[in-house]
Amino acid sequence: DLPVEVVVELGRTRMTIRQLAALDRDDVIDLERTNEDPLDIVVGGKVFARGEVVMQGDRMALRITEMVDDDRSGG
Repeated sequence: DLPVEVVVELGRTRMTIRQLAALDRDDVIDLERTNEDPLDIVVGGKVFARGEVVMQGDRMALRITEMVDDDRSGG
């Protein structure tokens, strides 16, 4: 029963600090992932599972669609 940080990663991109500082409200940042790709669920810095965003009433939730087998992922 140890607390761990769970991160749901929507995607990544590379930007310079100058580009980051120039961002304004309503700017859009392209991510290196399509809306078809599953989201990575990262625990302890490693991908633990993958999933998709779903709506539950007026709240966003995450449905796990795949558990990552550490032996097959090379880690």
